[in-house]
Amino acid sequence: MRINIQTNFPDVASRLQALGRQAPFVAAVSLTRSMQDAQAAIKSEMQRAFDRPTAYALNGTFLKAAKKDNLEARVWVKDNPFGKGTPADRFLLPQIYGGGRGLKGIERLLQANGLMPSGWFVVPGAGAQLDGNGNVKRSQIVQILSQLKVQRGAGHESRATGSARSNRTIARQGVTYFALPKVRRGLQPGIYLKRAFAHGSALKPVFIFVRSVQYRPRLKFFEVGQATVNAQFPRHFDAEWTKAVQSARLR
Repeated sequence: MRINIQTNFPDVASRLQALGRQAPFVAAVSLTRSMQDAQAAIKSEMQRAFDRPTAYALNGTFLKAAKKDNLEARVWVKDNPFGKGTPADRFLLPQIYGGGRGLKGIERLLQANGLMPSGWFVVPGAGAQLDGNGNVKRSQIVQILSQLKVQRGAGHESRATGSARSNRTIARQGVTYFALPKVRRGLQPGIYLKRAFAHGSALKPVFIFVRSVQYRPRLKFFEVGQATVNAQFPRHFDAEWTKAVQSARLR
């Protein structure tokens, strides 16, 4: 989302001309503060639209401030090309525009190891342990990847090796995880947990593999942002205008 004087507020141009050299500063501050309000409003909208969003998701936007020589302010979704974690644009853009999403880390790992059809996605099943934000717990994902002998990176996690020690660790965990890349004996493709009891065992799907994941637009990013800017820019502009006129009079 971008706002600038020419496109969004052309009616203030004549007023800015009367301020002379201070005009670009007044415009830049007004635009930036309005966009700061929009960013806060979008964050609040995330809390309304999503079920228990994580702090990482709530902080998934960035603000580019306006400058005297560039009277445009911008709020957009972080793409995080050099940072850690899943870039926010991968999971927020589908919520803004609708449609599909990119692959998650676990999906790329499973596909790279031939445990999941290429281009497919995972959705949580009945055996998934969810955290307070509604996501599958990291501890369960680590267990799954370890037992499936899938490794994120050197030294990142332990792997099941088939050794006596490894088997004791799996027994201590109480469940065994296995992947089904294809339909088998009436079970959908996915990752399952098997829990043994004194008289038999039980299976539950932790992840189900699906061909596509489609989202409907849920986050009113542009609507909330634009409405906030429209309401707040006149207030910020009048305040900065008044300060600039007073400063000019003093000089």
